[in-house]
Amino acid sequence: MTENRNTPMSNPDVSNKIPRRAVPVLDRIIDLFAGAAGVLLVLIMFLVSYLVMMRYFLGRPPGWVVEICQYMIFVLTFLGAPWLLRKRGHVAVDIVLSCLNQKANQVIAMFTSLVGMMISFFLAWYSGRSTWQHFVEGIPVIEILRIPKALLLAFIPVSFLLLGFEFLRQANDHRRGFRETAAESSENRNHKAGGE
Repeated sequence: MTENRNTPMSNPDVSNKIPRRAVPVLDRIIDLFAGAAGVLLVLIMFLVSYLVMMRYFLGRPPGWVVEICQYMIFVLTFLGAPWLLRKRGHVAVDIVLSCLNQKANQVIAMFTSLVGMMISFFLAWYSGRSTWQHFVEGIPVIEILRIPKALLLAFIPVSFLLLGFEFLRQANDHRRGFRETAAESSENRNHKAGGE
């Protein structure tokens, strides 16, 4: 009787099927949020132009424009953060990393991604709890427009949740890169040993 070697435990690709299926969904959500942030940025431009025209031509600047723009800047910051992380657009200090080899860089990058993931998930949970509390108590923003504060805070946990998943994906990418680098190093050593 022959042993079946195509079991889920013996196939390394089985464990990656679910994450691979989830990646396109994550990318679509991040792209959607980034697109919404771009739309908000364009709206801010038009609203500021409208405010300037009303102030200098009619002498009656609407006070709600500044408040709406403030809310939009707040929202688009959290909408665009996951996209910026995916593009590796954040500032990185690589003075030390440039002195290390590729394997060490992969290990450090994987570690920092895991730390970023844990912090992001914690902030998603904490801000989600705060958002729910504001929603239950019905706390408004005390400005010209009295809108529910939970409506603005709701973007924070969603953004940090996406940041956590993106950090997780990057940690997985660095893990695969470390394995490939280790395999190449082992192959090169075997090749040199065989040549001798």
